[in-house]
Amino acid sequence: MLKKAEINELKVALTWPENAAEFRLWFGDKVRYGSPAEAIWQQIKGNERGAFGFYQEGELVGFAQAYEKVENGIHIACLIVNPKVRGKGLGRLFVKALLGNAWAQQQTRFITLNVYPENTPARSLYKDLGFHVVGENNGMVAMRLEKE
Repeated sequence: MLKKAEINELKVALTWPENAAEFRLWFGDKVRYGSPAEAIWQQIKGNERGAFGFYQEGELVGFAQAYEKVENGIHIACLIVNPKVRGKGLGRLFVKALLGNAWAQQQTRFITLNVYPENTPARSLYKDLGFHVVGENNGMVAMRLEKE
């Protein structure tokens, strides 16, 4: 189940990456590993941009942002799934819920995201869901999904 997230969900999600390399896959190079949750929340503009938690049986299993980055476009960022539940299809359900929420906004015409080239599982998932590569963005693969 998708719910609007607050800083408390971010605090839980911050316990999931085991090291700086995992953290980088989630936040990129702009957010410093080990920063306090309050600083990260401010840096990712958590109160201004849509932040979402994904729950399974009452437990937070995913965190992401989805917000209008450009006119008629929703951008998905900072997406992470609890490592304890990875490989069980919950990431796919989470992304589908984010997509459903984005498409429910009448003005949405496309959805974008960026993913590191080495994040093969995520790239495969996004491709399976219809995203296509549109370029490169600061060392990341830029992907886009058009409204049908």
